[in-house]
Amino acid sequence: MPIVVVEQEKTVAALAARLVEATASEAAKERAVQAIREANPGLDLDHLRPGVVVVVPPLAEARDDVPDVVDGALDAYFEQIHRELGAFIQTAQSALEADKAERAATAEVLDAEEVQAAAQYDPVLRNNLEQARRTLADDGQIAVEITKSLISGTEQWFTDLDDLSTLWGRTR
Repeated sequence: MPIVVVEQEKTVAALAARLVEATASEAAKERAVQAIREANPGLDLDHLRPGVVVVVPPLAEARDDVPDVVDGALDAYFEQIHRELGAFIQTAQSALEADKAERAATAEVLDAEEVQAAAQYDPVLRNNLEQARRTLADDGQIAVEITKSLISGTEQWFTDLDDLSTLWGRTR
């Protein structure tokens, strides 16, 4: 059922007049009034104020150009989620690239001539350098796997969001 926001209407009859075709009969307008009353049992429909949210059941003579406030909100919500998920993927990819660059810079330090010269004379340093290289390589592989997993999960969220939007009658 669509949801509308009261604009300047003071009564349910005035609201029904805005929601049905101008050519609708008085009987059709009265059916609309009754249907709106039944759909909103907790509202004082004889004393409406601007901003009140009203559920509108399907009306045979309903106008096509009355926007459903939920439709607009859902469209904006789904669009925002899509943007945020896209930004999340970009952030994950950027973080991976920054991580790779940091690892490469660290590897350069480990491979510097001065460090290698010192390692020739110090077996403990040589062992530590080898462990550091293995750790850098392992961390690099783990970072790639984690990023792939994040992106895969996020792509699944896109699919789930599209499925959810279809349930709400939205299409992307």
